[in-house]
Amino acid sequence: MKHSRETRTPANGTKRPRREAKLNVDWDLDSNDEDSDVDDHRKSQEDTLADAQEHAETPAEKRLRVAREILAKVQASQRRAGETGSDEDGSGSDEDDDDDTAKLNNGLDPVTQKLHHDLLRAEGRLRRPVAAALKQEDISYHKCPRTHRLSVTCIALTGAEDVAYTGSKDCSIVRWDVETGKRVTRFPGRPATKQIAASSIKGHHDEVLAVAVSTDGRYLASGGKDKVIHIWDARSNTLVDSFSGHRDAVSGLTFLNGKHTLYSSSFDRSVRAWNVDEMAYIESLFGHQAPILGIDCLYRERAVTCSMDRSVRYWKFPEESQLVLQGVHKSSIDTIAMADETHFVSGSQEGTLALWSTAKKKPSSIVRRAHGDSWICSVAAMPNADIAASGAADGYVKLWNVDTTVRRIKAPSLMSLPVPGYVNALAFGASGRVLLAGCGQEHRLGRWERKSGGRNTLHIFRLPEYVHDLDAAAALKEAAEEAEREDAEAASDEEGDDK
Repeated sequence: MKHSRETRTPANGTKRPRREAKLNVDWDLDSNDEDSDVDDHRKSQEDTLADAQEHAETPAEKRLRVAREILAKVQASQRRAGETGSDEDGSGSDEDDDDDTAKLNNGLDPVTQKLHHDLLRAEGRLRRPVAAALKQEDISYHKCPRTHRLSVTCIALTGAEDVAYTGSKDCSIVRWDVETGKRVTRFPGRPATKQIAASSIKGHHDEVLAVAVSTDGRYLASGGKDKVIHIWDARSNTLVDSFSGHRDAVSGLTFLNGKHTLYSSSFDRSVRAWNVDEMAYIESLFGHQAPILGIDCLYRERAVTCSMDRSVRYWKFPEESQLVLQGVHKSSIDTIAMADETHFVSGSQEGTLALWSTAKKKPSSIVRRAHGDSWICSVAAMPNADIAASGAADGYVKLWNVDTTVRRIKAPSLMSLPVPGYVNALAFGASGRVLLAGCGQEHRLGRWERKSGGRNTLHIFRLPEYVHDLDAAAALKEAAEEAEREDAEAASDEEGDDK
């Protein structure tokens, strides 16, 4: 069939002329003047657009933009001088954060140091060296009253570190005032029975296994064995919405720092992303071959999970991809926490504490029998610091020096904080002011053993001022290193005198 090119006739009957005219360009003419006019016009448009963007941004955004520009110039000059090296594994930006703090005092002027400091803090990449200075006698302890009837299984702490939430096997969620250690309110929830239908219960009707709170403290998310994720308005303590996408128990919940994006893990072996602002489901990712037992994330759209299949997986949600990290464990990996964007700490049923890195598919460092014969029930890591905590059923919470620069957990532990019972959940404050421990008489996932000396409540450890004061922590570490150097020099001088 031949297609004829005909002129379409409008409804009024008049023919529309076809456009035959073409743009004639004389390429032989000297167009330098015209090009300069075009360039001037384009440059004026760009300047106008830049001015509009500058007027539209907030003061905080402007400071951040200026800091980025200064840092870009400094880093460019360092590259030209040959001061910066290439990545160890060539993997790109995920490994660029390890030496960011070291650059603060690398010959930069005070203004640039301050801008670099503020930028790294805003992006969550500021390293805090506190392990060398932390002393057990500087940590104060506060025991909260018993509130839950059954074991505490999970903890969530707001970004301001003033409010905490605990979930329990008794289906309830309790809000705590961290400053006073007192219970503020209890969210509804009770076990379903033959007399009480699950549909008539407002809240969870089975064990709560996971809670998470947004950084601004506005939304609280909770999930458990009833396969439902409840979203609560933390300001009014009311139920806002419920997500029912998982086909098995919800084992882990975590909010992306600074955003209302929620990640969840489940016994159904899936990881799901939710938009809490829109109360909408985003996507699901699969990969684990057994139930997922824990999940954690920090600032980027990344999450890390652990599973009964004895593997750890690092998820990249925008790319819908995953990095499989297979350990040397002989049993399930029960708990995991991110120390920074590329390093995370896990604990297993065989009692092994492990440090992982995205640059290596096996643990970079392991500590076997970290709690003796007890399996590790919970771990927590102070964000972008060199401190991690682990809890078990041996009656102690142990603090560890986690050096991500050499990717090693230094054994033995720094100290042991006495906490009776099963330590089922741990949470560090974002600034490092507090360490919370949720305890109970039973393990969070079962009833294999009962510790009669345990209390089904929250334990609060208040850390000293220098832990959350970066400058003070850096000064203390520098003083400690200086003292070590002086001791070494004195020892060498004594050896020389003896000779």
